[in-house]
Amino acid sequence: MNWVNQKILGLFVKTNGIISKPLFGGIGHLFMLHRILPEELRNEYTINRELAVTPAFLEQTIIDLKKKNYRFISLDELHLVLEENRKIDQKFICLTLDDGYRDNITYGLPIFEKHDIPFTIYVTNSFPNGTAHFWWYWLEEKVNRDNELIWKNKVHPLESEEQKIDVYNLLRSEIKNSNLLNRTKICSEFFEKTPEQIQQECAEIALSWDELRNYKSYDLMTIGAHTMNHLSLANLTAEEMMSEIESGKLEMEEKLEIKIDHFAYPYGSYDDAGKREFDFVRHLNFKTATMNHSGNVFSGSYNSRTYLPRYPLGNNANKEKLSNYLNGIQHFSTNCWKRAL
Repeated sequence: MNWVNQKILGLFVKTNGIISKPLFGGIGHLFMLHRILPEELRNEYTINRELAVTPAFLEQTIIDLKKKNYRFISLDELHLVLEENRKIDQKFICLTLDDGYRDNITYGLPIFEKHDIPFTIYVTNSFPNGTAHFWWYWLEEKVNRDNELIWKNKVHPLESEEQKIDVYNLLRSEIKNSNLLNRTKICSEFFEKTPEQIQQECAEIALSWDELRNYKSYDLMTIGAHTMNHLSLANLTAEEMMSEIESGKLEMEEKLEIKIDHFAYPYGSYDDAGKREFDFVRHLNFKTATMNHSGNVFSGSYNSRTYLPRYPLGNNANKEKLSNYLNGIQHFSTNCWKRAL
């Protein structure tokens, strides 16, 4: 961001978003969640704590947004709004949850039902298939438990919290960018996980195909696709990328006997998906696809429906941060003058 834009951003902040909202507030916002856990379960994690929100936080956020006169809509309705370039009197919110954790139903569904909130769960097929690699949790366990960690013949000390975070972030980047063959090898040799252990972990925390079938026709819930194995698509060959997306969609449609119209890119930054992936998702006729990239949705965004922005919604999203999402300050801070990403 150049100094002119920095000055403009400062003006937006100084005026508490009054100037930025008409310019960059857009017509609505998509929020990305992962897990919904009570505080005591959420606190079992340190590094990955923000992957979960508490039920109390989720409910209060919904209440606060309703008080601000936001309307909660499904992704199907969002698609119609964009397709028809429909003028809307009430700004919208779409709530989406990634991966397919069972706690989305256990702790989230009662809140969604209570407040009549539509929501989408983007399911990674390996979750119900019992083959998911929960390597981000396994890596957290390792760095918090051990005094040192050996990675690619190099010893990394883990004596301080700062060292633990640094090592976690270093390895996270390398593991995240691996293809399936390499990641499977890492899970087997580095994390020493057997297929049986992996299957057991999936059974404990992931939604099963039977559970998904039970909710496939539920009015408030949309099931979306999130690839076969949750790999960073931009770091795969074209053939691997296409297989991850298309096979996940086709298997889900076959097992659930419904049409899957919505998609989310794993990890979701521009390092993980780009024009190649956007074009292929459009080729598969998904109605929408979402990123993990800050930004708002604007009228006239139909052509960018295969790479819609989303804000991460975690318990650290305090009132000021949430306000900056809604009033366009965060959009300008991330994207400057761009509306369609």
